[in-house]
Amino acid sequence: MEKAVRGLVVLPNMMQTPHATVPTRGLPSARMTSPTPLHAVATRSPFVLIVDDDEYVHGALEAALRGLRVHLLTAHTAAEGESLALQHRPVLAIVDVGLPDRDGYRLTADMRRASSLARMRILILTGQSPDEIAARDAGANGLIQKPFRLHHFLDLVREQLGNRDHEEPRLPAILARGA
Repeated sequence: MEKAVRGLVVLPNMMQTPHATVPTRGLPSARMTSPTPLHAVATRSPFVLIVDDDEYVHGALEAALRGLRVHLLTAHTAAEGESLALQHRPVLAIVDVGLPDRDGYRLTADMRRASSLARMRILILTGQSPDEIAARDAGANGLIQKPFRLHHFLDLVREQLGNRDHEEPRLPAILARGA
């Protein structure tokens, strides 16, 4: 059940429930610059970018998003993520806050300044207390707090993928843990 808080959609806090074991091998390379055959799907599938320095998160999100039939791009640093975003123009970016070279709020703000990425939706992922003001100021469309329930995460991603043709205010939805 979601509730509105100061213009934000807040999903109830949840605990993560493992639905599958994520292998430690066979994950995308840290230097991936284009979709690999593992990610290849129908030609009209949208690109989704995951920017996180944690291989486990890459694997878990890749497994979760597989059913949505999207081309996945992965990056381990803000610089790699920004480069992939500019090159492929994904419809959605899922950006971790704790990146080694620049925080996710700053990366979000930097990508928002690129006119070619103006329509891209951005969800910020954090294991810390979510900073709603920083997310809003950076231009994020949503804020996800780890751990989260898979079905709530997928609902939020589907919503963002469905909203890509509609320009709306960038007030983040929040997927929070616990409650």
